[in-house]
Amino acid sequence: MPDGVLQWIDLSTGRASVVRGSRVYATTKDEIEATARHPGARVRFDIERSNGAERAVNVRLRPGTRVSRRQRRFGTLAGARRPDEKGPAPFARPHPERGRLLQAHPLEVARVWADALAERDRDGALALYTSDAVVHHEDRDLTGRSEIGGWLEASPIFGLEVTPEIRGEAQHVVARWPDVLEVRFRIEHGLIEEQWAGEPAPDEERTVEVEGGVGPVEVAVLTRDRVTDRDVDQALEAIATSLRRVDDPVLFARVKLAMAGDPARERPATAQVSVDIDGDLVRAQVAAETMRDAINLLQRRLDDKLEQRAERLEFLRTRGPGGEPGVWRRGDLPTQRPPYFDRPPEERQLVRQKTLAMDELTVDEAAFDMDQLDFDFYLFGDLATGEDALLERLANGTYRLTRLHRSDVDLGPTAVEVEVADTEPPELTVPAAIELLDATGERYVFFANAITGRGNVVYRRYDGHYGLITPE
Repeated sequence: MPDGVLQWIDLSTGRASVVRGSRVYATTKDEIEATARHPGARVRFDIERSNGAERAVNVRLRPGTRVSRRQRRFGTLAGARRPDEKGPAPFARPHPERGRLLQAHPLEVARVWADALAERDRDGALALYTSDAVVHHEDRDLTGRSEIGGWLEASPIFGLEVTPEIRGEAQHVVARWPDVLEVRFRIEHGLIEEQWAGEPAPDEERTVEVEGGVGPVEVAVLTRDRVTDRDVDQALEAIATSLRRVDDPVLFARVKLAMAGDPARERPATAQVSVDIDGDLVRAQVAAETMRDAINLLQRRLDDKLEQRAERLEFLRTRGPGGEPGVWRRGDLPTQRPPYFDRPPEERQLVRQKTLAMDELTVDEAAFDMDQLDFDFYLFGDLATGEDALLERLANGTYRLTRLHRSDVDLGPTAVEVEVADTEPPELTVPAAIELLDATGERYVFFANAITGRGNVVYRRYDGHYGLITPE
């Protein structure tokens, strides 16, 4: 009868997990005696094998130990590895430095799984599955380490050093290798419970050609949920009207329209447009009660951004050294942003990670890019210091620059009014940064990643979950 540790138990669903060394065994509340139903309990159990999967049954508290919800550690030496050591053995699964991160953030589980496959680490990938995990591939349901391990080694992504697109909400995650494979995950408590693998579904986009100021422009339209053809026609006409005022070549444009299904949302209609004007990216996003209102606001916002771009280019062409700060930002319209959903803290998850290829920029260039992208903060490579830095737009229209490390390097003359923060961002892990975000109530936190040493930003998304921005 082997020993182990009760890793977690969900009393609402009756599911639980027992860990022994690098092996994890699924079990249920009914298989665990009442006194052992507490995470961290030292237990003994039997192993039941069925269809290649192993489960823990007859789970009993190990003699000589006791647990209480008010205890953080055991007060007995029973089961200790050494006479001077109390409590259960350390967490022994692969990737121990990611243990808590994997349990808290399902997207990170998928990312570690994909990294293991890229490195041909079959055992490392298998360690992220529950013992009764199921992989649905073609017309087969794969279970057990042997079948799943065989599928992993035969997969086209085994040893493929291509970073997948990973996205999702809560426990439902999708990893996509374009033109190769798409894998959907159901993840519980940091482990993969179920997967569906198949060919990537084609992008649900259509491209429409409209007439711009200097010729035809291809506009890609992406719609989600309850968006009608009339909404699409209105959006295309609005974008075309704005682009006809542009004197430079418009290389490409993309419009996204979505209607949130939550009736409690005050402004469920969101509209977003991204336009590539001769290599410059201009972006706007708004929200409104109806899609018609959202499209009207989007057109106004896009017109304002295009006017800012024209004023900025003219200013750069005519300015002399030491130009007046802030000239090109006057008359800016306030952004109509989607409201934040006040999601309960226990339901929040890290559901998106953006990895940016950051060129080194001056502060003026970073401010211009941030404004064109319609962001309130911008992570970039500081040309003056060669390090990661964050530029923020303040309430009064000026900017604040926070560098990864304090520096005496002078900014020199700038077209925008910038204050340089005299403090350094804290060095934190991602979970610690999220805790700080919740504790402070801020919209985002700039920090030095304790593992990579690079500047990261964790922020609060409009849906109440978290997002993470990291440099490439």
